[in-house]
Amino acid sequence: MTEQRVAPKLGALILVGALGAGLVGCTVEPGAGRGGPSGSATASKPRIVARPAATVRDDAVRYTYPAPNADPRQNYGNLYLPRGAHAPHTVPVVVLIHGGGWKNRSSAGYMAEVARALQATGLAVWNIEYRRVGSGGGWPTTFTDVGYAVDHVPALAESAPALDPTNVILVGHSAGGQLAAWAASRRILPPGSPGVTWPAGAGPTVTPRAFVAMAGVLDMRTSSRLNDHVRTALGGMPDRVPERYALANPIQRIDPTMPSVAIHGTKDTVVPDEESVAFVAAAQALGAPSLLVQLDGANHGSPVNTRSPYWPRIQATIVRLANEGFDALAANPPR
Repeated sequence: MTEQRVAPKLGALILVGALGAGLVGCTVEPGAGRGGPSGSATASKPRIVARPAATVRDDAVRYTYPAPNADPRQNYGNLYLPRGAHAPHTVPVVVLIHGGGWKNRSSAGYMAEVARALQATGLAVWNIEYRRVGSGGGWPTTFTDVGYAVDHVPALAESAPALDPTNVILVGHSAGGQLAAWAASRRILPPGSPGVTWPAGAGPTVTPRAFVAMAGVLDMRTSSRLNDHVRTALGGMPDRVPERYALANPIQRIDPTMPSVAIHGTKDTVVPDEESVAFVAAAQALGAPSLLVQLDGANHGSPVNTRSPYWPRIQATIVRLANEGFDALAANPPR
């Protein structure tokens, strides 16, 4: 292996809130809102409180999140809280974003074991679902959905006060790695772009402290030549819709102030690890804090296999990033 710097169980809390127009599964209450680290929320904004929609078999609670023309069967996330008592605003939040080529053949379910493993370390996990190609997603819906799901963390913190909405880490696998990188850099998107969910002059409700891409599609131009996943999600090849790649492709839209960690197996035949190597090099060239964690011999699915020999290192990387920050991780990365 090489490295380069290049809850309490909530089953008793089930309350099914009324579904307001455009605010599925949420209740809007008067009073001052609590903004994310971007500071975009103001005292004049209504306070949005997430209301549980259902329990999930594995000790999570499902919440739907608001999105344009939301589909409650897809616009939801499963919230995992660490057990025990926690003071308000002390538990870091991992937003977990699944992959699957942006297609509806894969769902948030395959990340459940990752969510439970991180929950057991004392982190809260918001494992999100979104509309995908084949079920109403694609450009721009998939991307906008993920932005709204990330921005829902402060509303979750109103319902689960232990959550710290100013300490949010985005973690995605494969296509979800692209979505994590994209969502983390939304604050530098041009006005009017998909995923810009805030008024002019403001910013995202949530700006994460960092993101982690596991086997992530970090150069969509490269991956567009390997299969049809990228071109189906974006509606064409780079020469046909270059403006979409310019907005969505992580290596073309690097936020120089956003810390990132790219975790990739050297035997990945689905997404070549060269994408992570190139992304981290490009980020570092812009002065962005970025860390490459290469997993010798790992394949595409290894980073989300909690029974693999690589998982302890991956888990320790995410936990240290969430609890101590990027600088501490980069100074002493798990081995």
